[in-house]
Formats: sequence, C-alpha cells, structure tokens
Amino acid sequence: MKRRQLMVGIMMIMSLTIHGQQSMFKALFMFNFAKYIVWPDQAKQNEFIIGVSGNDAIISELNKLAAIRKINGKPIVIKKVKSPSEAPNANMYYIPASNSGKLSEVTTYFAGKPTLIITNKDNLCKKGACINYVNRNGKLKYEVNQANIKSHQLNVDPKLIALGIEIK
Repeated sequence: MKRRQLMVGIMMIMSLTIHGQQSMFKALFMFNFAKYIVWPDQAKQNEFIIGVSGNDAIISELNKLAAIRKINGKPIVIKKVKSPSEAPNANMYYIPASNSGKLSEVTTYFAGKPTLIITNKDNLCKKGACINYVNRNGKLKYEVNQANIKSHQLNVDPKLIALGIEIK
C-alpha cells in the first residue's frame, strides 16, 4: 500500500514538473518568436506588452524572463487579462487551451491590429491564431500561419516559418 502511494506521489510530482517545463519552454518560444517578427512603429513603443488570457502557469515563466530580458530593446510588461480590451496595445496575446473558446473574441478585437495571437490547442491556426503550440511525438512544436500574421500588419522572417509547421 505504501509503495503504491509513493508511486502515485512520484508520478504527480513528475507531471507537475513536466507541466512546469512546458510553460517554461512556451515562454522561451514566445521570446524567440519576437526575434522573427517586425511590428510596425516599434521604435515609437516604450514597452513590449504580452497579454495572457486568464490564469496560466506561463505567466510566472514570462515574468521571470521579463525581469532579466528585453524584446526589441524594450522592457516587457506581462498582463494577465480576462478580456483583450484589458491589453489593447498588446504586441503578443496568448490564449491557453483552457480559454481557447475566446479565440473568436480575441481575433475580432485585434483584427487588423499589430498583435501576434498565440494559442495552445489543436487546429487554432486554421481559426485565426498566428502561432499555435502543439505536441508532436512528445516534443513541443509550433504551427504558424503566415496569412494570419500578415493580416495583423506584422512582417515575419521566413526562418520562423521554416522552423515551424506551416499552416495555410
């Protein structure tokens, strides 16, 4: 009985660690995506804003990175929001799988605005997301939809598309 409890405990800790690592890698990916995207008028911006829909583990990882890094020479502000209107000038907007039902609201709000919409649930690049995290063979990958990125007045380096899974 004790052995079984121990095994269950170890498995719970391992799943939490793996989940935490996933959040860390997703946050690192987001910072790296910024290297391959050009925002219009970025020289006029005082800060780089990342909006996160709802409560997700990625927030703490983004805050850790924001404390020690900059994006395009700008300090980074992480905003935990319930609605896209709470981060109207977001350069990036992340929708975790738990809030994927809000994609339509988010894409409508940011239509034509220079905001890179990033999601975390299968097939969302076909529904308006610019970049979508996916797991393939146990590895974190990302899908990228160039047409969706361009519809947000963003220029994307072909390297970002080549490194991801292109969705048309």
